Amino acid sequence: MRWDDLRYVLALARAGSLARAAKALGVDHTTVGRRVEVAESELGLRLFTRTSAGYTLTAEGERVVSDLRRVEEAMHALERGADAQRSAVEGVVRVTAPESFGCSYLAPRLALLARAHPGLEIDLLATGAVLDLSRREADVALRFFRSSHESLVVRRVAELRHGLYAAPSYLAKSPPLRAPADVARHALLTSAPGPRVIDANWLEQLSGGARPALRCELSAALFEAARAGAGVAVLPRYIGDREPGLVHLPMPGEPSEALWMTVHRDLRDTPRVRAVVEHLASQLERDREMLAPRAKAKSSARA
Repeated sequence: MRWDDLRYVLALARAGSLARAAKALGVDHTTVGRRVEVAESELGLRLFTRTSAGYTLTAEGERVVSDLRRVEEAMHALERGADAQRSAVEGVVRVTAPESFGCSYLAPRLALLARAHPGLEIDLLATGAVLDLSRREADVALRFFRSSHESLVVRRVAELRHGLYAAPSYLAKSPPLRAPADVARHALLTSAPGPRVIDANWLEQLSGGARPALRCELSAALFEAARAGAGVAVLPRYIGDREPGLVHLPMPGEPSEALWMTVHRDLRDTPRVRAVVEHLASQLERDREMLAPRAKAKSSARA
Protein backbone atom coordinates (compact mmCIF):
# COMPACT_ATOMS: atom_id res chain seq x y z
CA MET A 1 0.00 0.00 0.00
CA ARG A 2 1.15 3.52 -0.76
CA TRP A 3 0.61 6.03 2.02
CA ASP A 4 -0.12 8.73 -0.55
CA ASP A 5 -3.25 6.83 -1.67
CA LEU A 6 -4.35 6.30 1.92
CA ARG A 7 -4.19 10.05 2.59
CA TYR A 8 -7.05 10.44 0.13
CA VAL A 9 -9.09 7.84 1.99
CA LEU A 10 -8.60 9.74 5.25
CA ALA A 11 -9.47 13.06 3.63
CA LEU A 12 -12.69 11.70 2.15
CA ALA A 13 -13.63 10.07 5.46
CA ARG A 14 -13.23 13.43 7.22
CA ALA A 15 -14.87 15.58 4.55
CA GLY A 16 -17.71 13.33 3.45
CA SER A 17 -17.61 14.58 -0.14
CA LEU A 18 -15.15 14.55 -3.02
CA ALA A 19 -15.33 18.32 -3.41
CA ARG A 20 -14.55 19.08 0.25
CA ALA A 21 -11.79 16.47 0.37
CA ALA A 22 -10.29 17.91 -2.81
CA LYS A 23 -10.32 21.41 -1.34
CA ALA A 24 -8.57 20.20 1.81
CA LEU A 25 -5.89 18.44 -0.23
CA GLY A 26 -5.53 21.12 -2.90
CA VAL A 27 -6.35 18.79 -5.80
CA ASP A 28 -9.17 18.17 -8.26
CA HIS A 29 -12.16 16.12 -7.04
CA THR A 30 -11.61 13.55 -9.79
CA THR A 31 -8.14 12.91 -8.35
CA VAL A 32 -9.65 12.12 -4.96
CA GLY A 33 -12.13 9.70 -6.48
CA ARG A 34 -9.46 7.97 -8.54
CA ARG A 35 -7.00 7.59 -5.66
CA VAL A 36 -9.70 6.24 -3.33
CA GLU A 37 -10.64 3.67 -5.98
CA VAL A 38 -6.98 2.62 -6.22
CA ALA A 39 -6.80 2.19 -2.43
CA GLU A 40 -10.00 0.12 -2.40
CA SER A 41 -8.62 -2.06 -5.21
CA GLU A 42 -5.31 -2.61 -3.42
CA LEU A 43 -7.06 -3.50 -0.16
CA GLY A 44 -9.74 -5.55 -1.81
CA LEU A 45 -12.36 -3.77 0.30
CA ARG A 46 -15.19 -1.37 -0.30
CA LEU A 47 -14.46 1.54 2.03
CA PHE A 48 -17.26 3.98 1.16
CA THR A 49 -20.93 4.00 0.30
CA ARG A 50 -22.17 6.91 -1.79
CA THR A 51 -25.45 8.41 -0.58
CA SER A 52 -27.47 11.52 -1.38
CA ALA A 53 -25.73 13.21 1.57
CA GLY A 54 -22.22 12.29 0.40
CA TYR A 55 -19.77 9.49 1.13
CA THR A 56 -20.12 7.40 4.29
CA LEU A 57 -17.73 4.72 5.53
CA THR A 58 -18.69 1.07 5.34
CA ALA A 59 -18.02 -1.19 8.35
CA GLU A 60 -14.75 -2.27 6.68
CA GLY A 61 -13.95 1.37 5.99
CA GLU A 62 -14.45 2.30 9.64
CA ARG A 63 -11.90 -0.31 10.72
CA VAL A 64 -9.39 0.71 8.05
CA VAL A 65 -9.71 4.43 8.81
CA SER A 66 -9.26 3.78 12.54
CA ASP A 67 -5.90 2.16 11.74
CA LEU A 68 -5.03 4.90 9.26
CA ARG A 69 -5.48 7.60 11.88
CA ARG A 70 -2.84 5.91 14.05
CA VAL A 71 -0.49 5.67 11.08
CA GLU A 72 -1.10 9.34 10.27
CA GLU A 73 -0.33 10.41 13.83
CA ALA A 74 2.89 8.35 13.80
CA MET A 75 3.99 10.05 10.59
CA HIS A 76 3.19 13.50 11.97
CA ALA A 77 5.17 12.65 15.12
CA LEU A 78 8.11 11.65 12.91
CA GLU A 79 7.89 14.97 11.07
CA ARG A 80 7.71 16.93 14.32
CA GLY A 81 10.72 15.07 15.70
CA ALA A 82 12.73 15.83 12.55
CA ASP A 83 11.71 19.49 12.73
CA ALA A 84 12.88 19.74 16.33
CA GLN A 85 16.42 18.74 15.30
CA ARG A 86 16.86 21.71 12.98
CA SER A 87 18.88 24.53 14.53
CA ALA A 88 18.31 27.44 12.14
CA VAL A 89 15.47 29.95 12.33
CA GLU A 90 14.24 29.14 8.86
CA GLY A 91 11.38 27.35 7.16
CA VAL A 92 7.61 27.74 7.34
CA VAL A 93 5.65 28.45 10.53
CA ARG A 94 1.86 28.38 10.27
CA VAL A 95 0.12 30.66 12.78
CA THR A 96 -3.64 30.43 13.22
CA ALA A 97 -5.85 33.01 14.95
CA PRO A 98 -9.40 34.38 14.76
CA GLU A 99 -9.95 36.53 11.67
CA SER A 100 -10.09 40.05 13.11
CA PHE A 101 -7.31 39.51 15.66
CA GLY A 102 -5.12 37.89 13.05
CA CYS A 103 -5.62 40.67 10.51
CA SER A 104 -5.68 43.69 12.82
CA TYR A 105 -3.05 42.73 15.39
CA LEU A 106 -0.92 39.76 14.33
CA ALA A 107 -0.27 40.50 10.66
CA PRO A 108 2.04 43.53 11.05
CA ARG A 109 3.91 41.99 13.98
CA LEU A 110 4.51 38.67 12.26
CA ALA A 111 5.65 40.44 9.11
CA LEU A 112 8.29 42.34 11.10
CA LEU A 113 9.56 39.08 12.60
CA ALA A 114 9.85 37.46 9.17
CA ARG A 115 11.73 40.51 7.92
CA ALA A 116 14.26 40.07 10.74
CA HIS A 117 14.82 36.41 9.76
CA PRO A 118 15.15 36.17 5.95
CA GLY A 119 14.94 32.37 6.05
CA LEU A 120 11.68 32.37 7.98
CA GLU A 121 8.33 32.10 6.19
CA ILE A 122 5.17 32.76 8.19
CA ASP A 123 1.76 31.65 6.98
CA LEU A 124 -0.96 33.53 8.84
CA LEU A 125 -4.18 31.51 8.86
CA ALA A 126 -6.76 34.04 10.05
CA THR A 127 -9.84 31.86 10.31
CA GLY A 128 -12.74 31.02 12.56
CA ALA A 129 -12.00 27.31 12.10
CA VAL A 130 -10.15 25.49 14.89
CA LEU A 131 -7.16 23.98 13.11
CA ASP A 132 -5.58 20.75 14.37
CA LEU A 133 -2.01 21.25 15.57
CA SER A 134 -1.46 17.49 15.89
CA ARG A 135 -2.13 17.07 12.18
CA ARG A 136 0.19 19.99 11.31
CA GLU A 137 -2.69 22.15 10.05
CA ALA A 138 -0.94 24.89 12.05
CA ASP A 139 2.15 25.19 14.27
CA VAL A 140 1.13 28.00 16.63
CA ALA A 141 -2.43 28.92 17.61
CA LEU A 142 -3.77 32.07 19.29
CA ARG A 143 -7.23 31.28 20.69
CA PHE A 144 -9.83 32.70 23.03
CA PHE A 145 -10.24 29.33 24.72
CA ARG A 146 -7.85 26.93 26.39
CA SER A 147 -7.13 23.70 24.54
CA SER A 148 -6.92 20.68 26.80
CA HIS A 149 -5.23 17.99 24.67
CA GLU A 150 -2.25 16.43 26.47
CA SER A 151 0.04 16.86 23.45
CA LEU A 152 -0.37 20.66 23.46
CA VAL A 153 1.46 23.27 25.50
CA VAL A 154 -0.89 26.15 26.37
CA ARG A 155 0.06 29.54 27.79
CA ARG A 156 -2.11 32.49 28.75
CA VAL A 157 -0.48 35.44 27.01
CA ALA A 158 -2.93 38.36 27.12
CA GLU A 159 -6.31 39.72 28.04
CA LEU A 160 -8.52 41.57 25.54
CA ARG A 161 -11.16 44.07 26.65
CA HIS A 162 -14.19 45.21 24.65
CA GLY A 163 -16.18 48.43 24.60
CA LEU A 164 -18.81 50.44 22.72
CA TYR A 165 -17.86 52.82 19.89
CA ALA A 166 -19.62 55.15 17.51
CA ALA A 167 -18.68 57.84 15.02
CA PRO A 168 -19.26 61.52 15.96
CA SER A 169 -21.52 61.84 12.89
CA TYR A 170 -23.80 59.12 14.31
CA LEU A 171 -23.81 60.54 17.83
CA ALA A 172 -24.69 64.02 16.57
CA LYS A 173 -27.97 62.71 15.10
CA SER A 174 -28.87 60.24 17.86
CA PRO A 175 -30.28 60.26 21.39
CA PRO A 176 -27.75 60.67 24.23
CA LEU A 177 -25.94 57.51 25.26
CA ARG A 178 -24.96 58.02 28.88
CA ALA A 179 -26.17 54.88 30.67
CA PRO A 180 -27.10 51.26 29.95
CA ALA A 181 -30.78 52.26 29.75
CA ASP A 182 -29.96 54.37 26.67
CA VAL A 183 -28.35 51.53 24.68
CA ALA A 184 -31.60 50.01 23.39
CA ARG A 185 -32.51 53.28 21.66
CA HIS A 186 -29.56 52.99 19.27
CA ALA A 187 -28.66 51.10 16.10
CA LEU A 188 -26.48 48.29 17.43
CA LEU A 189 -23.67 46.61 15.51
CA THR A 190 -22.62 43.28 17.01
CA SER A 191 -22.05 39.58 16.49
CA ALA A 192 -24.59 36.94 17.49
CA PRO A 193 -24.68 35.99 21.20
CA GLY A 194 -23.30 32.56 22.08
CA PRO A 195 -21.54 30.52 24.79
CA ARG A 196 -18.12 32.06 24.09
CA VAL A 197 -19.16 35.39 22.55
CA ILE A 198 -18.65 37.56 25.61
CA ASP A 199 -18.86 40.92 23.82
CA ALA A 200 -22.18 40.16 22.10
CA ASN A 201 -23.60 38.65 25.30
CA TRP A 202 -22.63 41.80 27.22
CA LEU A 203 -24.25 44.10 24.65
CA GLU A 204 -27.41 41.99 24.66
CA GLN A 205 -27.63 42.40 28.43
CA LEU A 206 -26.99 46.15 28.22
CA SER A 207 -29.69 46.60 25.59
CA GLY A 208 -32.23 44.31 27.22
CA GLY A 209 -32.19 42.04 24.16
CA ALA A 210 -32.88 44.81 21.64
CA ARG A 211 -32.65 43.69 18.03
CA PRO A 212 -29.37 44.87 16.44
CA ALA A 213 -29.21 46.74 13.15
CA LEU A 214 -26.36 44.53 11.93
CA ARG A 215 -24.86 41.22 13.00
CA CYS A 216 -21.45 40.03 11.80
CA GLU A 217 -18.87 37.68 13.29
CA LEU A 218 -15.95 39.88 12.17
CA SER A 219 -14.95 42.80 14.37
CA ALA A 220 -13.28 44.34 11.33
CA ALA A 221 -16.68 44.56 9.61
CA LEU A 222 -18.36 46.07 12.67
CA PHE A 223 -15.51 48.57 12.87
CA GLU A 224 -16.09 49.70 9.28
CA ALA A 225 -19.83 50.00 9.84
CA ALA A 226 -19.33 52.10 12.97
CA ARG A 227 -16.77 54.31 11.26
CA ALA A 228 -19.28 54.93 8.47
CA GLY A 229 -21.76 56.25 11.06
CA ALA A 230 -24.12 53.27 10.91
CA GLY A 231 -24.51 52.78 14.65
CA VAL A 232 -22.91 51.75 17.92
CA ALA A 233 -20.52 48.81 17.69
CA VAL A 234 -19.05 46.55 20.31
CA LEU A 235 -15.35 46.28 19.45
CA PRO A 236 -12.08 45.12 20.99
CA ARG A 237 -10.47 48.10 22.67
CA TYR A 238 -7.25 47.70 20.67
CA ILE A 239 -9.27 48.27 17.48
CA GLY A 240 -11.63 51.00 18.64
CA ASP A 241 -9.19 53.09 20.69
CA ARG A 242 -6.70 53.58 17.88
CA GLU A 243 -9.27 54.97 15.43
CA PRO A 244 -9.61 58.78 15.68
CA GLY A 245 -12.92 58.58 13.81
CA LEU A 246 -14.57 56.65 16.65
CA VAL A 247 -15.62 57.69 20.15
CA HIS A 248 -15.37 55.28 23.06
CA LEU A 249 -18.62 55.16 25.02
CA PRO A 250 -17.77 53.83 28.52
CA MET A 251 -20.31 51.44 29.98
CA PRO A 252 -20.21 49.40 33.20
CA GLY A 253 -18.82 45.89 33.12
CA GLU A 254 -16.83 46.10 29.88
CA PRO A 255 -16.02 42.42 29.24
CA SER A 256 -12.58 40.95 28.77
CA GLU A 257 -11.39 37.54 27.62
CA ALA A 258 -8.16 35.61 27.94
CA LEU A 259 -5.96 34.92 24.93
CA TRP A 260 -4.15 31.57 24.90
CA MET A 261 -1.11 30.66 22.82
CA THR A 262 -0.92 26.99 21.93
CA VAL A 263 1.86 24.92 20.37
CA HIS A 264 2.44 21.19 19.99
CA ARG A 265 4.74 19.80 22.65
CA ASP A 266 7.04 18.24 20.02
CA LEU A 267 7.56 21.57 18.25
CA ARG A 268 7.92 24.07 21.08
CA ASP A 269 11.75 23.92 21.03
CA THR A 270 12.10 24.01 17.25
CA PRO A 271 14.08 27.22 16.59
CA ARG A 272 11.68 28.70 14.04
CA VAL A 273 8.61 27.94 16.18
CA ARG A 274 10.31 29.15 19.35
CA ALA A 275 11.24 32.41 17.59
CA VAL A 276 7.58 33.02 16.69
CA VAL A 277 6.32 32.10 20.15
CA GLU A 278 8.84 34.30 21.95
CA HIS A 279 8.25 37.22 19.58
CA LEU A 280 4.49 37.10 20.01
CA ALA A 281 4.73 36.72 23.79
CA SER A 282 7.01 39.78 23.92
CA GLN A 283 4.70 41.85 21.71
CA LEU A 284 1.62 40.91 23.71
CA GLU A 285 3.32 41.77 27.00
CA ARG A 286 4.42 45.13 25.61
CA ASP A 287 0.87 45.86 24.39
CA ARG A 288 -0.87 44.77 27.58
CA GLU A 289 -2.38 48.18 28.31
CA MET A 290 -3.50 48.66 24.72
CA LEU A 291 -5.26 45.30 24.62
CA ALA A 292 -6.99 45.66 28.00
CA PRO A 293 -6.94 49.31 29.12
CA ARG A 294 -7.51 49.83 32.80
CA ALA A 295 -8.45 53.47 32.39
CA LYS A 296 -10.63 55.26 29.84
CA ALA A 297 -8.69 55.57 26.62
CA LYS A 298 -11.17 58.13 25.21
CA SER A 299 -14.12 60.07 26.42
CA SER A 300 -17.20 61.09 24.52
CA ALA A 301 -18.53 64.61 24.33
CA ARG A 302 -22.05 63.13 24.29
CA ALA A 303 -21.45 60.10 26.51
